[in-house]
Amino acid sequence: MLYKSAYDTFYEFVIERDDDRCISCRVCERQCSYGAHGYDLKTDKMTEDHSLCVNCHRCEALCPTDALTIKNNPGDFKTNASWTPYYIKNIYKQASTGGILLTGMGNDKPFPIYWDKIVIDASQVTNPSIDPLREPMELV
Repeated sequence: MLYKSAYDTFYEFVIERDDDRCISCRVCERQCSYGAHGYDLKTDKMTEDHSLCVNCHRCEALCPTDALTIKNNPGDFKTNASWTPYYIKNIYKQASTGGILLTGMGNDKPFPIYWDKIVIDASQVTNPSIDPLREPMELV
C-alpha cells in the first residue's frame, strides 16, 4: 500500500459530474493533461480524482453536454491569525513531495513592497572625520 500524505486528502478543487448529462464520451479524459478524469470499463462511467485537478476548466469548457463543474473545495482548514489555509496546504505539499514551491512571476499575495519605500538618511561624511572616536574612517 502506498503512503498517502495529508495533502492528498485535502484537495483544492472538486470535480462535479452530472451523471444524468454525462454520456461517457471521454472528452474530459483526453483533454485533461493532469489525469484527473478516468473511465471505468466495468460500469461504463467516467471517474474523477479530485486531488489531480488544477482548476484549468479545460474539461468543463470542452464537455459537449455541460456535465462538468469545477469548484473550490468547500471543506477547508480553519483560518487563524498565523496560519491561513493557503500556507497550511503549502506546508503539506512541501512535506509530501520534499520540494519547495517557487514562483517566477512575482508574488500573487498583496504583500507591501518595502524596497520602493526605503529612504536613506545619509550622514555627513568629511575627510578626515569630525569626530574620529564615533566615526572611524579608513583612509587607505
